[in-house]
Amino acid sequence: MPSSALIVKLFAAPLLIGAASLAGRRWGPQIAGLLGGLPLVAIPIVLALWLEYGPEYAIKVAGAASAGLWANVVYMLVLAHASRYFSWLGTIFCGWAAYLLTALILVWSGLALSPIAGIGVLAGLWISIYFIPRPEAINSSSLPKIELYARMLAALLLVLALSSLSLLLGSTMTGVLAGFPVAATVIPAFTLANAGRNALLLQLRGFLMGLTGFSMFFLVWTPLASHIALLAFIPALIAALATGMLVRFLSHRFH
Repeated sequence: MPSSALIVKLFAAPLLIGAASLAGRRWGPQIAGLLGGLPLVAIPIVLALWLEYGPEYAIKVAGAASAGLWANVVYMLVLAHASRYFSWLGTIFCGWAAYLLTALILVWSGLALSPIAGIGVLAGLWISIYFIPRPEAINSSSLPKIELYARMLAALLLVLALSSLSLLLGSTMTGVLAGFPVAATVIPAFTLANAGRNALLLQLRGFLMGLTGFSMFFLVWTPLASHIALLAFIPALIAALATGMLVRFLSHRFH
C-alpha cells in the first residue's frame, strides 16, 4: 500500500468528522448534520482507492456513489421514526439494516449505475425532508472530549474496513457503500443518547440537506476526473458546498 494512501486512510476522515462535530457544538445539531452529510468519508475513500488502485478503479467507484445515496435516504427516514420506539443502539441497528437492504437492491437491480437514479436522488433527498417529523425546541448540549475521540475512532475504523474490502466487494458495491453513513452513525448515536430525539430530528434534516452536496460532488467529480485528475476535487467541492447551502436556505424558506 502506498504511504500516501495509508496517510489518507488514517487521518482524513477522522479529522473531517472531528471538525463537523466541533461545528455542531458551536452552531448546533443542524449545522453538524449539514457538514456531516457532505462526503467527509467518501472523499478519503475515493482518494485512497485512487492512490492505491489507480484512477480508473476510483472513477468506477465514484460512478455508483451518487445513486447509492438512495440507501442513505431510507436510512435517515428509518432513524427518524425508529428513534420514537428504541434507544440509540436499536435505532442505529434498524437504520443499518434498512441501509444495507437498500444498497443490495441498488446493486442487484443495476440501479446503482443508472444516471437517472444518480441525478434523481437530489429530488429524493429534498422530498424526504418533509417526512422527517418536525422537532420541538431542544436544549443545547456540550460535546465531551471522550465523545469527540470516539466519533473520530469510529470513522477511522469504518474507512479502513471499507477501503480494505474494496476489491472483494467490487467497484459498484464499493461505490454504493462509499456513502455508508459513517458520520450519520457516529454523530446521531451520541446525539440521541445525550440530547434526545428532538435534537436527532433536527440533525437528520441537516444530514439530508448535506447529502445533496454529497450527490452533487460526485455528479461533478466523476466526469471531470478522467480529464483533470485530482484537480476535479476543487470544482466538485465548490458545487457540493453551494448545493448544501442552497438547500438549507430553501428548506428554511419553504419547510
